[in-house]
Amino acid sequence: MYSQNIWKQLPQKRLWVFMAGFSLALLHQVVGEVHPAIDYTFFGFFVLLVGIPHGAIDHLVEEKYHAIQKKSFSLGRFLLKYVLQILAYGLLWLIMPALSLLLFLLISAWHFGESDMQPAPRHSLWKVNQLLLGSLVLFYILMREPAFTGDLIYRITRESNLTQAIWAWAASNAGWLYGVSAFFLVLTGYFAQRAEPLQWQQSKWISFLLIMALIYFLPLLPAFALYFGGWHSLNTFGHMSGFLDNKKTIWQLWKAALPFTLLAIFFLAVIAYVWSTLFSHIDPLPILFIFIAVITLPHLLVMNKMFSVR
Repeated sequence: MYSQNIWKQLPQKRLWVFMAGFSLALLHQVVGEVHPAIDYTFFGFFVLLVGIPHGAIDHLVEEKYHAIQKKSFSLGRFLLKYVLQILAYGLLWLIMPALSLLLFLLISAWHFGESDMQPAPRHSLWKVNQLLLGSLVLFYILMREPAFTGDLIYRITRESNLTQAIWAWAASNAGWLYGVSAFFLVLTGYFAQRAEPLQWQQSKWISFLLIMALIYFLPLLPAFALYFGGWHSLNTFGHMSGFLDNKKTIWQLWKAALPFTLLAIFFLAVIAYVWSTLFSHIDPLPILFIFIAVITLPHLLVMNKMFSVR
């Protein structure tokens, strides 16, 4: 159920992603400490123009899923459920930020791994392999600036000493954790391949390794943006196009996502305005992080339905 039209376009789009990532990585290596505005611009470009739009056609995916299941679909009911999930997760962040952070890391790792491994069989070993891959990628990105990440975790969990201590331990044992995770990733992949073979797309995984190599030379925020927008979101556009069984280009899908993309950006702007006028003494970065977290949960649930269909 994957659109060949979209997959033919992706190498061209990835070339632009590589060029942007390579340029910023080179700038960091040559100049050293670049102006923060450059990193924030890079982050905003990939997250706002690619990252958020890839989740803004969830309603089309859900409608298609209902059609496959021969069930009626209501856009109003879908949006209500979507917003309620966001509000419920947002409330959990207010009450239990440390638990919410753990949940976010787990669902992000699963979502990244599930998407990257598509089209993967639904065998349980492949599911374990997907979670391990996503966890390894997420930890790798967070380790680009371990001190900055630790400080962000401390602030976002409202100064939780436990989460700070856990991250400090993970950062100090990063090499060992990389090795163990990679070992089990290869081990589960080997047995999963024997149980239910996966046809590997060599060009895709070469591109993946190139993205990981560029991320190594970037600070946390642009590293996350390069993976999330330049890799994960573009691939997900391809998965969605195949699932929707159409011949639309990525540009056409992006335009279809525009109404809800603008709505998400509007709410983000409202939050920024309220923060700047009433809560300017509060650090805005944790607020942005939580915003990304709460919109990730309902998107993941929709994607999980899509990937469950064969």
